[in-house]
Amino acid sequence: MDDLDEATRALVGTSKRDPSAREASDPRSTSELVAVYLKNPETHEAGQALGIVQYRGGREEFDIAAELSMSNLPQERRVAADILAQLGWQDRTYLDESIGILLGLLDDKDATVLQAAAIACGHRKSPRSVARLVALAAHPSNEVRYGVSYGLAGQDESAALAALVTLSKDQDRDVRDWATFALGSQTDLDTPELREALRARLSDDDPEIRGEALVGLARRSDEHLKNAVLNELSGEFTGDWVFEAAEAIASPDFIPALEGMRARMSDDLPERFFNRLDAALMACKKRA
Repeated sequence: MDDLDEATRALVGTSKRDPSAREASDPRSTSELVAVYLKNPETHEAGQALGIVQYRGGREEFDIAAELSMSNLPQERRVAADILAQLGWQDRTYLDESIGILLGLLDDKDATVLQAAAIACGHRKSPRSVARLVALAAHPSNEVRYGVSYGLAGQDESAALAALVTLSKDQDRDVRDWATFALGSQTDLDTPELREALRARLSDDDPEIRGEALVGLARRSDEHLKNAVLNELSGEFTGDWVFEAAEAIASPDFIPALEGMRARMSDDLPERFFNRLDAALMACKKRA
């Protein structure tokens, strides 16, 4: 699910619809673009075609998705959910109508359709979807639970947070990763249960999950975080989450560990990692 994870984190709907956008000038019909996406949704070309359909976001695009949602073919129902996920980009066109269709797709028997519908609900951010998503949090499919963790991100209802806490302990790495990210960075709520769930992930075998937990706890100025940051900084570089956490806490005690990490980092790494480390060092030195 790595490609899906990357796609869902880079939300196309954060882009602005305007006549100068690349998607505004494509000469193909919506039907042609949907056919490209249907052929193989996993290709780059298909992703671009989907973005154009969503950019247009009008009655024709909605009607095509609505028709596909009633298809006997799971692939077509999955595509319906994908289209509705970000219809109209940030304008969120046909929002209520789209949510109605997506809620119906959350009853689907096919796991790929359920996953797509759950992720689409995450883009649409409607409270109407929370109870249905929570009901799917224990689904036997890893892919569906991943979709649920995405769908519930940013929903601050107690039931949504409780489900995300459970999903943050999931046996599947990708489910744990997204649920931890949702708890740490997609809500500003701060509860004992949420902190406990993030602390539990500080010992996860996966460095990204540990990193998401570090960032989430740093955002909440957690008093137990200092040793965890120092522990991460004592090892090899696995990502810049620890730098973000160190910058947020800004303890002078991190300075030697940050300088030691810089000495161990490969020169071949992207510059943004060194910039993040330098920002953390600067924040810590200001407190010295």
